[in-house]
Amino acid sequence: MIIPPGYLFRPTDEELLVFYLGRKIKGVPLPCDVFIERDIYGVGDKAPWQIFSDEDQWEICKSKMKVEGTIYVFTNLIKASKNRIARIAGCGVWHAETTLEQVVDDYGRVIGYKRMLCFQITNESGVMDKSVTKGHWIMHEYSLSGGGNNTEYVLCRIKRVDSKSTKKSLRKRKNVGDDLTVPKPGKRIRTEFV
Repeated sequence: MIIPPGYLFRPTDEELLVFYLGRKIKGVPLPCDVFIERDIYGVGDKAPWQIFSDEDQWEICKSKMKVEGTIYVFTNLIKASKNRIARIAGCGVWHAETTLEQVVDDYGRVIGYKRMLCFQITNESGVMDKSVTKGHWIMHEYSLSGGGNNTEYVLCRIKRVDSKSTKKSLRKRKNVGDDLTVPKPGKRIRTEFV
């Protein structure tokens, strides 16, 4: 079943873990066709704007200042070591903004974990390059409690925010990589009062 126009898909953290990620891992059919499967981690063409297209099932919200899209993705994690996950993605990295948070059910039992990450472009040496932006990408990554941080299959709620500040004229853009064109940062004008 596809969600019809006009309805918003707003599941709770518990619903995402139990009804969707839990069912997917067990091989039980999902009640709706809102989720997609993609490999979002790894080298190559793994930047968010290279993985997702406008034909994917985005839930779009528009306001005067920004356009916001949300998409739900099942993906596999890539282990860098026994206890560490590699979150490299193309020309950048999904950088953890919060620690691993427990998600509990109505009885106080831990059913899974969530973590918030932001996509940040890195330079050749792996250092964050704050001078380059391509919209603002935020991800909440959900994993079941059976493995905690070691779970190999996760559900991600990815939000793309394109604000007016990221839409610059073509003459203010610079090239990064083969097909990535992003705006240069704006100059700050300092005014002094006497």
